[in-house]
Amino acid sequence: MSPQLLLRAMVAILGVLWPISLIFGQAGGYSVKVEKFDPPKEVAPEVAKVLSTQVLRVLDKQGQVLCEIWLRDSVPLAKPPSGETVRYRDLAETTLLGVIRWVQPGSDYRKQKIKPGVYTLRLAYQPEDGDHMGTAPYTEFLLLTPHELDKSPAAFDSPKDLHDLSAKAAGSNHPAVFLLFPAKPLAQPEIRDHGNGHFVLHAGTSAVINGKKVILPIALTVVGHSSAG
Repeated sequence: MSPQLLLRAMVAILGVLWPISLIFGQAGGYSVKVEKFDPPKEVAPEVAKVLSTQVLRVLDKQGQVLCEIWLRDSVPLAKPPSGETVRYRDLAETTLLGVIRWVQPGSDYRKQKIKPGVYTLRLAYQPEDGDHMGTAPYTEFLLLTPHELDKSPAAFDSPKDLHDLSAKAAGSNHPAVFLLFPAKPLAQPEIRDHGNGHFVLHAGTSAVINGKKVILPIALTVVGHSSAG
């Protein structure tokens, strides 16, 4: 069986589950370790119920935990995918994709400081206006929201609601934004160097459409900033 067919079989039978306690794909000194660990106790019970019990621990160049990510077990789709792989635009904007715990201080794509703590991760699309032209190579992001302000896995009523709450994660008037790169299914999580100081976590989860399980690959920038001023 080819690696691609094996990957599809694993997803179809088990969902996206990775080998436990192994350190995967290293780049620039960063790496990711998968462990079995329940979602943070800080998150609301309704949110915790939809999260994986596998945590993706991103390690820094010294081997210390930078952040921990629990992806959603299965993501609802806004429209049927064109193939067996889901793309970000197949999801409704503001869809909950997971939860992140920053163990160390972090910074978002705009260099805004993020304090250690637990935040939800929700999908957002960059506004199509002159203020945002040329600020990022792609238009899909995950926005952080303080966990105490986000207690339901349901999508928000509007992107503006998400933007307003996410700004509280950055302590500013702009949402806390983390760039998503285009992604493809892969056999195991890894950190990749996308150039220009961008270190990206490649992982994935699943979605169900018409009773069929499909893959949602995710490529989230955990270290890296916009080159725009």
